[in-house]
Amino acid sequence: MVDDFDQFEAVFGFKSDVAYNQQTIDDIVRNRRTLENLLFIDRLLKALGIDKASKLYPPRSAFDLRNLHERIVASESPDHHKQSIFYYILKDLAHLSRHAAEGFARATYLPEKFKIFIDGIWYMDRLKFERALEHLTEPALIPTFPEDILYTLCRFAPENDCSLPLAYFHTVSPCIASNKVLEAFFLIVCRASVTEAFFFSREQGEFIHRNLFEKLINFVLVDSTGTIRAKRSVELINLPFDNVENNWFEEYLKDGKGRTLSGASDTIIMKGLATGDSTFLLEHGQSIAGRKIAGVNWATIRESLQHGPGIDAGSRDVLMS
Repeated sequence: MVDDFDQFEAVFGFKSDVAYNQQTIDDIVRNRRTLENLLFIDRLLKALGIDKASKLYPPRSAFDLRNLHERIVASESPDHHKQSIFYYILKDLAHLSRHAAEGFARATYLPEKFKIFIDGIWYMDRLKFERALEHLTEPALIPTFPEDILYTLCRFAPENDCSLPLAYFHTVSPCIASNKVLEAFFLIVCRASVTEAFFFSREQGEFIHRNLFEKLINFVLVDSTGTIRAKRSVELINLPFDNVENNWFEEYLKDGKGRTLSGASDTIIMKGLATGDSTFLLEHGQSIAGRKIAGVNWATIRESLQHGPGIDAGSRDVLMS
C-alpha cells in the first residue's frame, strides 16, 4: 500500500528523472486551447485550492513535476482527492510505464468511483468524448462538473449526430443553471427534434420558456436549409401551441426580432392554414391571393379549402374572393 504518497518517489519512483515528453506537452497545450483554455484537470486543481493551473500543468521538466507534486500534497483536500490527481498524472505518463496509474490506484485503494470519474475527465481532456461517456455516465458517480461536461459535449457534437450530449443529459439529468449551457444544449435538442425542443422549452420558467420558444422559431427559419428546413417548418407549424404560445409566435414573427427573417410572414400564414383558424383566414385570405407559400400556389390551397370543414360561410366567401 502507498501510504506515503507525499513522497515524490512513492508516486513517481518507477523511473529516475521522470518527466513528460514534448509530444504529450504539446497535445495538452493544444487541447487546452481547443477547450476554451480550461481543461478538466485545471478545474480539479482549482478545487484543491491550486490556482493558475495552466502555469503548473503540464509540467515541462522533471523539476516542474516535483513542484506540482509538492503543491498537490500541500493541499488541505482529502487524501483521495489528491490521489485522484496523481492517478490522472500517471495516466499522462503511460509512455514511461503502461501500468503505473493502475498500480497506484490499487496500492492506494483509490475508490472505484474516483477512478472511473478521473478516467472520464482524462478522456474529456483528450477530446475522446465517446470514451469519456463510457465512464461519466456510470450510475455510481455523483455528477461533478456536469454543466461543463454537457457544454463541452454540445460544442463538439457533429451536425448530424447529437447522441453524446443527449445521452449524457438523459443519463445524468444535470441541473442547468448557466444560460450559456442552456442555449448550447437547446440547440442540440433543436437539431435532434423540433418537437422535443418545443416540449423542453415548456419545462422552463415563463421567461426562459419564451426565450427558448423564439430561439426554436429562429432555428427553423435561419439555421435550417433546403428540404430539412421545409420538414422542420411543417413540424413547427403543427405543434400544439396554447393561446399564449400562439401570441408569442405571431408577435415574434410580425413585430419582434423575427419579423425580418426570411419566410417569417409565410410561416405565420402556414400556421393559420394548419390550424384552420377562420379569423386568421379572414384577415389574410385576400392579401395572399396569387402567391406561392412553401412552394404551393394560393389558388391550389383555396380549392382545397373551398369545401373543407371548419370554415364558416362568411370566411369562405372572403377566401374565394
